[in-house]
Amino acid sequence: MAKISEQEIAHILQQSLDLVLVLDPDDLTLLFVNEHGANWLGFSPDDLIGKSPLQFMPELTQAELEVIIENLRFLDEGDGSVLVTPVHRHLGIDHDFEFRLQLIDVNGRHFILASGRDIAERVAVTDQVHNLLADAQIESRQDKTTQLYQRDAFLQVFRELLEQVGPNGLRLGLVAIDMKNLHEINDQFGQSVGDRVLRNMGSLLNHCVGRDDICARFSGRKLCILMPGKGQHDGLQLAEKISRALGKVKYAEFPTLRIHSCIGVAELPEPGEPELLLEKVISRMRDLKSADVAHEVHRLGLVSLQLP
Repeated sequence: MAKISEQEIAHILQQSLDLVLVLDPDDLTLLFVNEHGANWLGFSPDDLIGKSPLQFMPELTQAELEVIIENLRFLDEGDGSVLVTPVHRHLGIDHDFEFRLQLIDVNGRHFILASGRDIAERVAVTDQVHNLLADAQIESRQDKTTQLYQRDAFLQVFRELLEQVGPNGLRLGLVAIDMKNLHEINDQFGQSVGDRVLRNMGSLLNHCVGRDDICARFSGRKLCILMPGKGQHDGLQLAEKISRALGKVKYAEFPTLRIHSCIGVAELPEPGEPELLLEKVISRMRDLKSADVAHEVHRLGLVSLQLP
């Protein structure tokens, strides 16, 4: 069979009924949009080339997109990630899209290939019923603002994992995040803006963490991440990634709004009571944090109930 040419590949992509995007991984601008997808958005492909995809992804921030692309670099060849986000049509309502993103290599050059489809179009009536039943259970376990686990559900999972922790058992990393100025954000900009910051924070964490990591809103301004099978070094890498992403978060309509965070990283060497362990981690963070640093990352060491 004859080898397919690059022109034929481009022609095939043009015929796709999905929304097909090719992004420059360095500046995250669009290098290609298939004609069907561009027309669905209400533009021509030429209108979109060189622009940011964020102009039609209203709930995705530049920082979140950068984190997603950064994560792709650490995946095995052929693997990708899934992004579910609303897509805005030039004339019409927003639609929820599911994108499959991959980092691809073409003759030594790297590109981001994103293929998305309106998920509502693929949901049958029976699937809708099934999802409603599933959502009824999930909703009671999720924080409505961040879409992360609630405290009780998180502690239940934490307790089950702690039973496996030990010198010859499971390694368990813990990352705790204190959004230090959340109350000030609520006071200065209003509760609705504070909720928006929390929603974006939940989305940012979900993009940063690994497949097996478990994120939760533990209290009003404190978020936690459990990392089964991972240690303190993995936690520090994740904390630095979160810190870098937070440093890039900006709100155009609120130019003075900044999130200040304190992130503590620990490894749990032995079983214990989850709430007491978390209180100890948070207490150490409270003792270590510096008001002069916007995003702090602290290595808390091995945390157990026995005081050093």
